[in-house]
Amino acid sequence: MTAKYYALLTNLGVAKLANATALGTQLSLTQMAVGDGGGALPTPDPAQTKLIGEKRRASLNSLSVDPANTNQIIAEQIIPEDQGGFWIREIGLFDQDNTLIAIANCPETYKPQLQEGSGRTQTVRMIIVVNSTEAVTLKIDPSVVLATRKYVDDKVIEVKAYADDVMAKHLAAANPHNQYLQISKSLAEIKAVGPDAVAAVLTNLGLGVNKFQGRILNILKFTKSGSYSPTEGTRFIKVYVTGGGGGGGGAVATGSNQGAIGSGGGAAGTAISHLIISDLSLPVNFTVGTGGSGGNGAQEPQSGKNSSFGTFLTASAGARAASGQIFNFGESRILANGGAGIGNGGNFLNLKGQPGTPALTFSGSYESGGGGASYYAGGGDPIAAGVTYPGQEGILGAGGAGAFNVQNSPNQQGGKGGDGIIIIEEYT
Repeated sequence: MTAKYYALLTNLGVAKLANATALGTQLSLTQMAVGDGGGALPTPDPAQTKLIGEKRRASLNSLSVDPANTNQIIAEQIIPEDQGGFWIREIGLFDQDNTLIAIANCPETYKPQLQEGSGRTQTVRMIIVVNSTEAVTLKIDPSVVLATRKYVDDKVIEVKAYADDVMAKHLAAANPHNQYLQISKSLAEIKAVGPDAVAAVLTNLGLGVNKFQGRILNILKFTKSGSYSPTEGTRFIKVYVTGGGGGGGGAVATGSNQGAIGSGGGAAGTAISHLIISDLSLPVNFTVGTGGSGGNGAQEPQSGKNSSFGTFLTASAGARAASGQIFNFGESRILANGGAGIGNGGNFLNLKGQPGTPALTFSGSYESGGGGASYYAGGGDPIAAGVTYPGQEGILGAGGAGAFNVQNSPNQQGGKGGDGIIIIEEYT
């Protein structure tokens, strides 16, 4: 039985498609038109250049290769409810140059307008067979918004499948959101970035280097010069540097009704800093200053030595006292004391030590000088007694005390200044 309804390429369509295939270019199908055939069912003629009775022409809503037959192209157009009032008996497919490429007839159907009291959305579909779909551009105008229910359903299924796949990969990923922290990682992501990132977070939280909220790892005490390398896991350190204390004055030998007393040595200064390990060039060399020796008899005592931690902190030493000469009972004298050292370079504190006290003689009594107190300890005690005493030594940067001599006594030794110390607290 001869087919009553069919579609075919027009002569112009055949020529354009052949030319596109030969040149490796593409034919762009853009519009579809419907017509009433002039009032009767027409027979498609390849020589046609237009429809017999065109009623409507608009952009395609869909243009695709038939998934069941790759040599067939399916073109669709949707006529909305508010357009109509005509019969549809013929269909034409046009390219971007408005050339009629394909023509078809179809079973007669009336497309009503909504204002006629009956409205419907009409889908018009044309299927054409070509030798190769590669010569046809399968592209439609994205501004055309109408779609068939099947098209929408297919796209919904397609989008859902895509979304399900993306979500499955997302859930399976170890870290799907690099910009977010994961509770289960306990901030390990920040640690992995490096110490600069950790320091930035601590600063933002008000827990920066001056707050020291990290867990303390170790406390190191150094009484001899050397070099420092941090314990594994240390990120911050708090460094205390104290110099050596000054020596106390000695007291010379005395005869009848004579006395001799030395003054007190000054204490060293202390510097304290918070330092970030990543800012240091390791190892850091440091110097621990020794305390000055006490005077012996008329021999003068010695000042202490400075302490330092790299180029970051320095603590100057306490100055020496003075050794006392013979005085006769009843004379009044003051023997100068040793001055104090001071801390330098500390970003937390720079502290001055306490100076020693002078040696004092009055008409009826006399007293040796006491050593100055350091950050850690008091100095050697001053002496006022009925018997001879050497000066008391200082400790931890404190000054040594002056010696005390009663009549008819040999030389006495002033107290040695306390050696310096460096203490380092290590924090995570």
